[in-house]
Amino acid sequence: MKLNAPGNLNTLNQAQLQQDNLLKKLASAKRINSAADDAAGLQIANRLSNTINEAAQGQRNLYDGIGLAQVYEQSLQNINTDLSSVNTLAVAAGNGIYTDADRAALQEQAQGYLDNAQNTLKTASFGGAPLFSDQSISFNSGQSNLNLKVQDVGAALTTQNVFNIDLSTQAGAAAANTVLTQATEYVSGLQAEAGASINSFAAQARNLNNQQINQAQARSRIEDTDFAKATADKVAADILGKTSVSISLQARVQQQQALNLLA
Repeated sequence: MKLNAPGNLNTLNQAQLQQDNLLKKLASAKRINSAADDAAGLQIANRLSNTINEAAQGQRNLYDGIGLAQVYEQSLQNINTDLSSVNTLAVAAGNGIYTDADRAALQEQAQGYLDNAQNTLKTASFGGAPLFSDQSISFNSGQSNLNLKVQDVGAALTTQNVFNIDLSTQAGAAAANTVLTQATEYVSGLQAEAGASINSFAAQARNLNNQQINQAQARSRIEDTDFAKATADKVAADILGKTSVSISLQARVQQQQALNLLA
């Protein structure tokens, strides 16, 4: 009489494999740890991961663009403030009761504001890159390129003769007033363009963030472990494993008893 229990041994092996697989899922918090777990699901999760990483880097690029645009716009505001102050002095210089000495004092004060504006034009930078040069700076969002246009404001103001105003006479003051009014309007226009770029970059960054969140949730549903289900499956696998071990031991005992009887 021969008692053999290959079915019991196979059940035990399957139970042990299932226990190992469930332990791996619980430890890694991933339902898919290899292509063997879900080949199609792994491919989809990998594509989503790539898209999520692109969105994350795209957001960083756009926020760098926002930072640059904010520095550029604030520098323009500083220049505008200085030019507005000089314009106020130009209006004051048109006062008929001022003497030549008074207008010379106004000229000196105006020159201080102009020097400050020129210093801003020379030193304004972002990450070591000068801001006031004619160029279009591109920022890749992962889906498209957004551009921020900056201009050589110093050259434009020089062309308008802003830095050579003369407040020593009423005629010179009147001419300076006209030049400075045009200059402040020009700088204000650049500020408006920078503000629009900031809003555009921010809107695109918010859109990318929403996409990233939704895609991360979709990836989680595909590859992450359902802890409640995995824990329940682990308990069932443990019971099956213990039962298989018990049956296998019982079969061996019975086989030995039969051999003893035959002997």
